[in-house]
Amino acid sequence: MTTLRRRGFTLVELLVVIAIIGTLVGLLLPAVQSAREAARRSSCQNNLKQIGLALHNFESARKFFPPARVDAAPGYPVVEFNIPAPATGAIQHGPGLFILPYIEQTTLYNAYNLQQTWSGTANAAVIKTQIAAFICPSTPDSDRLDTGNAPNSTAAPRWQAAVSDYSIANGINGRLGVAPYNLISPIPGYNPSDPSTDRAQYTGAILPISTISSFTTGMSPPFFNSRARSTIATITDGTSKTIAWVEDAGRPFLYRARTKINGSRASGAGWADPDSEFWVDGFTTDGVTAPGPAAMNVNSSNEIYSFHPGGALAVFCDGRVTFFADTTDMTVISALISAQLGETSNVE
Repeated sequence: MTTLRRRGFTLVELLVVIAIIGTLVGLLLPAVQSAREAARRSSCQNNLKQIGLALHNFESARKFFPPARVDAAPGYPVVEFNIPAPATGAIQHGPGLFILPYIEQTTLYNAYNLQQTWSGTANAAVIKTQIAAFICPSTPDSDRLDTGNAPNSTAAPRWQAAVSDYSIANGINGRLGVAPYNLISPIPGYNPSDPSTDRAQYTGAILPISTISSFTTGMSPPFFNSRARSTIATITDGTSKTIAWVEDAGRPFLYRARTKINGSRASGAGWADPDSEFWVDGFTTDGVTAPGPAAMNVNSSNEIYSFHPGGALAVFCDGRVTFFADTTDMTVISALISAQLGETSNVE
């Protein structure tokens, strides 16, 4: 009777097989990660398409685009939304609020009290509600809440606000257009030594309907008391050449480049927060100093910022979504933000 002997793997053969498997995994992992990021970027793009469609549906219904923010101060009601002038303080609302009915969030909008400021007790439950259309899936910590304090602070929350990774870049820091920076064309009417010209930096298509203060003069007097009803007709540079909303992902956490700065807060994270909108300042490439030449992805504090490799997404006023490389020149970004200054750009 013949006995068959089973031959196993030798140690050398086993090590070779393990090495081959390891090599294959090493080759496949970047491809898998790339495919996942492509899916996340596509989802983010769809979010911005929804926002772009919401802007147009609002404009069609109201005959003006939804504002970047609303601020009613004593003596200054906001009649467009039946917001009375408060006796003291301010009644403020952020940009995400006004498009809620147009992104299938009518119930949430109806639960919101426009007569009380965004962070008031009547709105506490509403502003804490997370909205999937406002979250980029590439951004870490999708369940972020902004408390008004630095992340991980032990102080009592000032509010609890669900965040948005998208908002409105509605202007450009005017200092970028003067010495020693000279990075963009000078903004007409802006003088860095004259606080009364601060409002000239609001060059964008979607502006506040507000009474808000100058950084240097406070509310004496308010520097932006305007019924800035932006419409398709007021975007004289063309809706296909003017940015509406952009990515500003990661807030309230502060990121410099791709490093989270522990204990530091980036303001305006909440979709209902009036501070959500911002001017582009630009930073140095390390994300530490502003103004600077880097237009995106170096600092998440009220700047264009995303977690997509190589750039960030924006929706134009015609509803088109475009991916911008993070090497895009500040002159190009400035031209695409402005709605009426007549600059030209070859970005498609």
